Amino acid sequence: MLDIINKLLLKNRTIVSKDSAVCMDILRQKYPIKVHKYPTNSDCQTWVIPPEWNVNYATLKLNGKLIASYDDSMLFLAPYSASFSGTISKQELINHTFTNSNVPDAFCYEHRLAYDFQRRLKEWRITLPYDLIQELPDDGEFEVDISVEVKDGNMHVAELENPGQSDFCFTFLSHYCHIAQANDGIAGGAVMLEVMDQIKKRYVKNKYTYRMLFMPEVIGSVAYTSENKNKIDNTIGAVFSEMPGANEGLQFVFSRRSNTYIDRVFLQVLKDKGKLDCRRVPFRKGWGNDETIFDAPGIGVPSVSIDRYPFREYHTQYDDLRNVHIDKLEEVVDIILSVVDILENDYIPEQKKNAPIYLTRYDLYSDWTYERESYDVNTLIMDNLWSGLSVLDIALKNDLDYHYVRSYISKMLENDLISTSIITPTYSKKTQFLPGF
Repeated sequence: MLDIINKLLLKNRTIVSKDSAVCMDILRQKYPIKVHKYPTNSDCQTWVIPPEWNVNYATLKLNGKLIASYDDSMLFLAPYSASFSGTISKQELINHTFTNSNVPDAFCYEHRLAYDFQRRLKEWRITLPYDLIQELPDDGEFEVDISVEVKDGNMHVAELENPGQSDFCFTFLSHYCHIAQANDGIAGGAVMLEVMDQIKKRYVKNKYTYRMLFMPEVIGSVAYTSENKNKIDNTIGAVFSEMPGANEGLQFVFSRRSNTYIDRVFLQVLKDKGKLDCRRVPFRKGWGNDETIFDAPGIGVPSVSIDRYPFREYHTQYDDLRNVHIDKLEEVVDIILSVVDILENDYIPEQKKNAPIYLTRYDLYSDWTYERESYDVNTLIMDNLWSGLSVLDIALKNDLDYHYVRSYISKMLENDLISTSIITPTYSKKTQFLPGF
């Protein structure tokens, strides 16, 4: 995972750039990705694909002396800044500069031009460390020289798919478009690629199709969902992740409706891992990324996010490889793979017989007098076989141990006493309940 982060880190990974195509080539060396291309000026619903934006050079001089440049930090120039050359006052410099006094020695990531349709390529903007701004003389002459190349190009969305026995799909979401940021974006992509690798190793025939998307944040999701309605309609859920390698605690962000099947699966995994005390926040109250598009009302795929919070290096030059910890990445991979394990093993049990099962015949009976607790639990499970709930939901709805319920119902399946139905998008999207833990 660290290798792919390192290879992509210092590429000009904005919405559309020549380096985004280079990033796709890097991914192709190891993964059989399909690359979707969306040309400049394509209209995806209400979103317009911007032109390709490449940096020739960007410098700032004071009285002829170089004091900052794109070569010092790729964060120096805001993505989708316009070209500019001229001598300006300190006040005008400040008007065009983004800085963060909370991180006074850092260049910071300025995303606002890239995402604002009204401002993109219509103004120039740089970033400087707050301390540097304070040191600059009020009467100095500042020479700004910015040269960018703007032309038609293609936005790239990488898709990696592991087909299953069913076309019903679970999707892993990630973005790559934050220049010179490691945890904020590409670390999430590295996690999802590792998850896809592990799924292929773990399952000879996986039940569901698994799909991973690596794309420019938000606009990539809009474009993909606009052109892939059949895939979206077949999707039971999605998860996004960023900041996964940060040395901080986990953050779980619920889906928009909060009480969907996908929410319950993740909560069960967090419980099993002893992580239920992690920061849990409502939809859009976390970092807020591609899950907000996939779970928008008009699309409606139950989508959650598993991240880390707080992240003190957020949008600064310190979001680098030194702050990506392999054990933290592996923890997120493990959580997501455990979700996959539940998805692959869960099902909706369906009774084959109308009369109650002769439990002693199949070693499913607990004595009413001497094993009363398990008798009551087993009776509750049997009654819920008619509920239309999945095995996981039977356990959670009745506050029972999931692993015990799964084991008990599996014995019925082994004895051909029940049949099974797969979890469908209709089932996963239905709002039902949240577990009480």
